[in-house]
Amino acid sequence: MRIINLLNGMNGVVAGGVATLDIPVGRRYHAIKAFLSATVAAAPSTDPTAIVSSARLMVNGVVMRDLTPTQVINIAKLNGITPDTATGELPFYFSEPWRASVIGEESTSWDTAGQSKFTLELTFLTAAVSPACVVEAAFDYGRNVDNAGKAFLAIVKQLRFTRSNPAGAVDITDLPQQYPIQRIHLTTSAGVISSLEIWNDTVKVMEGLTANINDFYTDYRLAPSAATGFSLSAVFDFTQQISDALFVTNQNLNVRPTCGTAGSITAVVEHRAPGYV
Repeated sequence: MRIINLLNGMNGVVAGGVATLDIPVGRRYHAIKAFLSATVAAAPSTDPTAIVSSARLMVNGVVMRDLTPTQVINIAKLNGITPDTATGELPFYFSEPWRASVIGEESTSWDTAGQSKFTLELTFLTAAVSPACVVEAAFDYGRNVDNAGKAFLAIVKQLRFTRSNPAGAVDITDLPQQYPIQRIHLTTSAGVISSLEIWNDTVKVMEGLTANINDFYTDYRLAPSAATGFSLSAVFDFTQQISDALFVTNQNLNVRPTCGTAGSITAVVEHRAPGYV
């Protein structure tokens, strides 16, 4: 059974501060949710994007997730989940609920047995006056084990990378490539992404106009659109099978979006690591 408990003891919850919460280890975590509130522009607000600027999750000091609140919310929306704006919900999913009917979603849960430290870090905006944060977690004390009874980890890391881009096609060749890549979410600072090519060494693994690529995703109940926040997502596991990841050959990955306007482009890379590394 999954237990839902408050996680107490967050320090540094002040306007402009970097707040940290040490999360108990020895549990298997399925989800953690922060519920945020503050006074913004002299009015009460429960909009996480107006209260915090960044969120990080670290295990043993290693950054496993580093996202803006907008990116956290957009990942949920892409997968058909709209966080509750009335409660200031900012959700971090480890066992991903959108996979529940397809595979054992618990395969990507964060088992912290044997780990020394698990930390949530939120950076509060200066404009968020008298902020408050309540954190709750869903967890159990199970383990992820393979058919031989051996414990394993399949941790979905989510990290962001920003690059400048010209108008037209741009080659992004320096994204993380060591571990299987589940998804790459692209957002431009201006204009739109009209099309995308992705090369895995000499093999073109994705190609098409944005609208056409999105039509494949909707067959599997994903909700890709500009309204969900990302300009375009390269969802390699759009079948919701965790095994349908991109395994990069010879560390030679080229992500080539075509952008309508020069500016900057941010890539959120979701890659599956065999531990907290």
